[in-house]
Amino acid sequence: MTLARRQLLSLGMSLTALPALAATSGWPRALIMCTGRPGGDYMIYGPTWGELIHRKTGTNIVYRASGGAEANILLLDENAAQLGITTTAIAHEAWFGGEAWTAGAHINSFRALFPAFPSVLQIVSPRRTGITTLAQLAAQNIGIGPLGSSSAAILPSLFRSIGVIPSSMVTEDYPIQLHNMLAGRLTACAFIGAPPVPAIANAAMGHRLSLIGFSPAEARQVADTLPGMTPMIIDAGVFPGQLAAISSVGTTNIAICRADLPNMLAQNITSAALNNRGLLAAAVPAATSIPNIKCVTDAGIPFHPGAAAALHAAGIKVEKKYIQS
Repeated sequence: MTLARRQLLSLGMSLTALPALAATSGWPRALIMCTGRPGGDYMIYGPTWGELIHRKTGTNIVYRASGGAEANILLLDENAAQLGITTTAIAHEAWFGGEAWTAGAHINSFRALFPAFPSVLQIVSPRRTGITTLAQLAAQNIGIGPLGSSSAAILPSLFRSIGVIPSSMVTEDYPIQLHNMLAGRLTACAFIGAPPVPAIANAAMGHRLSLIGFSPAEARQVADTLPGMTPMIIDAGVFPGQLAAISSVGTTNIAICRADLPNMLAQNITSAALNNRGLLAAAVPAATSIPNIKCVTDAGIPFHPGAAAALHAAGIKVEKKYIQS
């Protein structure tokens, strides 16, 4: 295992791998779900989805904190977890390899269950800095979220794609980085998550922050350069004092599982989410929309056969070429 993989995996607490199977059904008595770090939306969405799974299947869900999207794929690959959340951008990097965090390997031990909710890049800076554009972030110290998160994985390449090179990009938990920004040790924070990222929303309640957007050309350049990224909008009023919509870029969060999860269990786990979008949206408001599987298929990520059956029952057809055991 490479040093990078060890660092990402060590972000979660130590738990055993797949629990013993229930004698009657052949299903695990419990499954481990990897989530994310404090201040991020995975820590909110994961337990809500897990409770729905328990109600639907009777399977207990054990939660494991992790760095986020990157780390979750690695945890599933090690069978240190069986369920998780990632983004299409990170899933694409894992599936097709070539990125430093995968050590060049093609990681294909996971399958998509369903699109969960969109994540948008949210860049904030204290108004006192006077920074309002992406170009002004050049040569600045920027917080990019926890090691193992989508932000930490994607932002170095994203900034390069638009010709903006910060002097440093620091990884740490969301609340810690925002605290350091407000104390003047960082110029800005840039996090990819469902808007509003809880930690940013909390900081915006008591401080005057600028929300930094993208020009149409900048957003298109990112989308053309980084698979799984697309132009997105942060609607007016998402953050305190935000009077206008802001153009940005983002990706889609997807629920994932190990490829060897039993088909009927994967089907029930997926239908638990599809049939209870209102409850999931109460936890993460961005989860209200009906899933659009095109973001997953465009990224080249196959669906688990059980998940495809649940999607079909919900009126969402997955073509056979996008289903893989």
